[in-house]
Amino acid sequence: MRRSLFLIGLCLFCNHCFSWDLSGVAGGRSNATGNCSVSFNDFWSIQNNPAGMADYNFLGVGFSYENRFFMKELSYYNTAFVMPVKIGTFGLSMSRFGFEDFNENKLGLAYARDFGPYLKMGLKLDYLLFNFSDDYEKRQTATFELGIQSDITDNLRIGVYVFNPINIKLKTIHNERIPVVFRFGFAYRVTKDFLATSEVEYNSESRIDYRFGLEYHTLNEFYIRVGVHTNPATASVGVGYTLNRVVIDVSANMNQYTGVSFQSSLIFKIKEVGL
Repeated sequence: MRRSLFLIGLCLFCNHCFSWDLSGVAGGRSNATGNCSVSFNDFWSIQNNPAGMADYNFLGVGFSYENRFFMKELSYYNTAFVMPVKIGTFGLSMSRFGFEDFNENKLGLAYARDFGPYLKMGLKLDYLLFNFSDDYEKRQTATFELGIQSDITDNLRIGVYVFNPINIKLKTIHNERIPVVFRFGFAYRVTKDFLATSEVEYNSESRIDYRFGLEYHTLNEFYIRVGVHTNPATASVGVGYTLNRVVIDVSANMNQYTGVSFQSSLIFKIKEVGL
């Protein structure tokens, strides 16, 4: 029964699922704001747009977990380590989607540097591994990600990100290609405590996705977030809380046809790094 439900889920989301597990957003913050991420400069920029790492000034480690439609076979795991140094910011990330008989894995090494308020750049090298059941051969390949951010004003930041720009192939009978993913968006700080963000994602294997999100910072380091995106049509809500150097984010995505998905993330800011 579980495998049957898993196959049904893959069929329902065949256009979205393949690209989601390799290049989908990580972290409860982005998940709550309609999957907007390209203009954020937080810890999970290592997964969402490596250029955002350039502004992150903590030695930190983080974990995230997403469960789609209450099916463990559609679970998405992320863990990452970020280390700022004088010449830039380095990061190491690992991702896994799937279950024992089928899973997709990504190991990434990232580097970002700040070239001034108008230019931040990031590069990430990825090793991809596809595991099937014992009857099938494993598949592996490599690609990379690029990101740029620019602070146009004190309140407006834009971001550009591309995953797999070389459109690499997997060595299979049909030479399937890893999809190309391109994102462009902005984050605008309306007030000190209120942030609005929006972006558009192009995926070479699915329709364009439009995304919108809002974040409100209340008292005592508590955040409230809402968002929507169009492919598939989904609404999201979430909260975040910072306790000393521990950041906790929880979010939920709701689709009228398929139900609810949850994501939670935990970040430990081990040490602030003054450069």
